[in-house]
Amino acid sequence: MAQPFTVVGTWTFSQAPALEAAKRLAYGHSALDAVEAGITIAEVDPTYGPYHVGCAGWRNSNNVLELDAAIMDGKQLSFGAVTALQGFPQAISVARQVMEKSRHSILTGSGAALFAESHGFKYQPNLGVNSPCGEPSSLAQVQCAGHDTLGLLALDGTGNICAGVSTSGMSGKHPGRVGDSTLPGCGLYADSLYGAACCSGDGDEILKFCPSYKVVDLLKQGKNPQEACQLVTNEISQHRGWKARFQLVIIAIDAKGQTGAGNLGVDTWTDCNTGKMYPGFPYTLRSHQDDDVLVQVVPSMTH
Repeated sequence: MAQPFTVVGTWTFSQAPALEAAKRLAYGHSALDAVEAGITIAEVDPTYGPYHVGCAGWRNSNNVLELDAAIMDGKQLSFGAVTALQGFPQAISVARQVMEKSRHSILTGSGAALFAESHGFKYQPNLGVNSPCGEPSSLAQVQCAGHDTLGLLALDGTGNICAGVSTSGMSGKHPGRVGDSTLPGCGLYADSLYGAACCSGDGDEILKFCPSYKVVDLLKQGKNPQEACQLVTNEISQHRGWKARFQLVIIAIDAKGQTGAGNLGVDTWTDCNTGKMYPGFPYTLRSHQDDDVLVQVVPSMTH
């Protein structure tokens, strides 16, 4: 009998990462191991570059690839992150090492690279150089450039919950830019007593609202994940008003394995590699009860 588990991922490009995480969980691995393994397969695969993830992701304004990643273990609220990491494709694994072996929670730039090398990761000086993902120069590239942040949430058979995110950030960003993804409570949050959430979208706006923490806090208050995500997106939209609308999507899972998602401003989304268009925010779901990874779509709350 398979171990009970649930995995949720952002966007359709999380299908393979979610499947990898699910395989690990089915064999009794921890949520932490599953999230790291799932995200890693995307980080080292150059076909994920157009989605703003990993070794072939979008480069900054100096034409340099900088990666951000974070992981949070809900069992003890352990957290680790790296930002503006150059030369190391497996940013999620470096983030985990920061969580487990550093007295700090977030390392950035050259300091993150120094830490990675000192913990056995191989420096790749030309990482991202041959990637076609530079500064957008066409409408198609601009549209593709809107896809960002791979996020995974996992609940394992012991009841532990983990959240992880990885991104190369927005295309043409200023060197050293940090968005919401790697900030606890903003891009991700996990507490095994209640649940976890992670976000994707316009990180420079998202980080002002701490939406991931707010979702988990609502789970603590007894809301289910769908209700919690909708309440948070509603609150943000009312605060900002539609004249200053930005894109924010959220996925969430609770301690019972229930899932949900919220969508602010993503009316349609087209997968760069497949060309398939979705009427809202597509996210992935896989549990021990499913035969395959499911794709769910939540429409924008503007509808």
